[in-house]
Amino acid sequence: MTTDELIKEEMLNALISELTAREAKAKSTIRIYLNKPVAIADHSDILDEVTKWANYGAEARDAKEFLISEFLVKEDENQNK
Repeated sequence: MTTDELIKEEMLNALISELTAREAKAKSTIRIYLNKPVAIADHSDILDEVTKWANYGAEARDAKEFLISEFLVKEDENQNK
C-alpha cells in the first residue's frame, strides 16, 4: 500500500468513525427524550428536539453509507478486476 493510499484509508476511517459517533449521539439523545422526558428542563419542545436529533442521526447515517458505498465498496471492486 502506498503512502497516498494509506492516508486516504485513514481519512475515510476517521470520517466513518466520526459519523458513527454522531449517529450514536443522536440515538442516545432521542432515547433520553423519549424515556425520561421529566429529566429535560424545557418540556415544551421535546417533539421538535426529537425531530432535530433524528435528522442529525439520519444525516450522519446517510453520509456514512455514501462514503462506504462510493469509496470503499467501489474501490474494492476495482481492485478485484
